[in-house]
Amino acid sequence: MFKDWAVISKVFPRPIDVMQQLLKRVFEQTIQSYLETLLGRAERQSKLAFLRVLSSSHIETRKLIEDLQRFDAETVTPAVTVLESARRSGNVPQGLLDMPSSAQTSSAQFSRSRAKQAMSRRGRDAEQSAIDDDDDLDDEAAARDRLGEAKSGVSSAVAIAALIGRSEGDNAGVGLLHGFLNRCCDDLFESYVAGSNYMRAEQAHLKEAFRQTLAPFARARAERHSSSRGNALLGIFTSVTGGANTAASASGASGVGNASAASGQPAEFEGTVTTTTARMLLQVHAEAIARGVELENDGLVTECMASLTSILLSTLGDDYMFPALEDVLESLQDLRQEPDLRTFGVIRVANIAVRLVQMHFQRTIVPFVGASSYVYRDMVAEKNQLMSRVEMSLNLISNKLVGACTQWILGILGKQRKGDFRPADDDYTAFEMGTQPCRQCADYLHRIERACRQSMGVENQERVLMDVGNTLHRMLMEHLRKFVVSVAGGLVLVKDVSKYREAISSFGIPALNEKFSILQDISNIFV
Repeated sequence: MFKDWAVISKVFPRPIDVMQQLLKRVFEQTIQSYLETLLGRAERQSKLAFLRVLSSSHIETRKLIEDLQRFDAETVTPAVTVLESARRSGNVPQGLLDMPSSAQTSSAQFSRSRAKQAMSRRGRDAEQSAIDDDDDLDDEAAARDRLGEAKSGVSSAVAIAALIGRSEGDNAGVGLLHGFLNRCCDDLFESYVAGSNYMRAEQAHLKEAFRQTLAPFARARAERHSSSRGNALLGIFTSVTGGANTAASASGASGVGNASAASGQPAEFEGTVTTTTARMLLQVHAEAIARGVELENDGLVTECMASLTSILLSTLGDDYMFPALEDVLESLQDLRQEPDLRTFGVIRVANIAVRLVQMHFQRTIVPFVGASSYVYRDMVAEKNQLMSRVEMSLNLISNKLVGACTQWILGILGKQRKGDFRPADDDYTAFEMGTQPCRQCADYLHRIERACRQSMGVENQERVLMDVGNTLHRMLMEHLRKFVVSVAGGLVLVKDVSKYREAISSFGIPALNEKFSILQDISNIFV
């Protein structure tokens, strides 16, 4: 570029016009042709490839424009400004810049020889005329030196300010070709981003990418619903093997599940909500947002984000989380089956997914949307509505799960035989281990406690365990009244209550410990 400008500035009397025409042809012919070929090839491959190439091409073109604008501000504009100022002052002849240095030297020598001839022929008048010619030549040399100083960048800001009468802070760093170069960049991409061309392409890709991301979940859900009811309910926590396209996703989900199990975290299952899928959806959306910020006009960025975010929230809620949570809730309807305690893990994962959405909103969307904008308020309202609906669903699942667990415990207590508290005097097994329903209940209570610790926060843990403990205390008070307790059976009763108390003490809730301590005192009366 420096070489081209050096030639243009020496050959043409108005170099800025020639430079502008040169850049225009480069953009319209060379760059435009290459860009069309590149984008056409990407479009034939996939929508995502087209959008990625379009965005990366726009980024690189903007870098080229910035380099050209810097060259214009530092080299082209100072040189042209010095030349035009010199011409306006009348000290520089027309076409100074288009003279090569050798031609300028020859012209100066020729002028001097003519001056000497005039001095010898005309006397004093001719001598005075020659002196005036020498002064003109000195003015030419001075102007040429000033131009070289401006081109080399030495004191360019001071020179420009002195020549064109503006301060250094006015339009600092903006050259004569600044607006022209911006128009060249806009013209290159106008057919791809003008109107709603880009947004239609981005929205179509986003919906398709979300559909592909949720394909394993949709396939697992469809397979469950096509099975018998019992198998369908049990299949929520069963990984579903798919084709080649879903193998990577399935292996990723199973990897997360194995790692979670090893670290004491709840495992994730393809048939329900997973953080892996939620992160993939948010990643696809973040990439679309980045392209929108790059390609859309500044005035349309907010609307672009609102449109893309609406698609994300709709997909997360209507196509993913709500159907998954509805399936979990449905699986708890059949009280004849033991409730799967992995449902506590679903509650934990769904809460994590909601927090990921909140973090994504704060980090990816808010920085580009004004907090006072009505679009921002609408987006916040839509996001809060999704989070509120998910929270309501999780509360419903939690309450239903607690009810199912206590109902299952009640079913175990229903297996208590009337003679369990009237054992034979030599039945040492009952004296040492308690009754079988008690052992089963205690084991189930420990499993509930571990599932809660693993899958829920401290506040939710305490709430769920408190509900289970209070319900168990009430059921035991009613349950034990049904039995006649012999003298030997008093020892069995004390052992059973002791096991219940031990299981409840693992909950770590003082209020429950006090209740079951009172129950223990009541059982001691029969000894």
